[in-house]
Amino acid sequence: METNNWLKTKKATGLFAVIAFIGGFFFLNQGITGNTISNESISAFNPVFLVGMLLIFCSVVLAIYAVKKK
Repeated sequence: METNNWLKTKKATGLFAVIAFIGGFFFLNQGITGNTISNESISAFNPVFLVGMLLIFCSVVLAIYAVKKK
């Protein structure tokens, strides 16, 4: 089986969804990633939080795609 064909399977899409979901929570949890340096000043915009939310959103989209794919 070619690598290109494997990336189009439900298993690969589901695996990427799980990895993105776990990665998103690592970015959201400041204790795990050591974001204490970025907490020097309280600001309204936190790019690390934005990356975490984007990864979780991508994992949801990938999971829906994997479930609905024929």
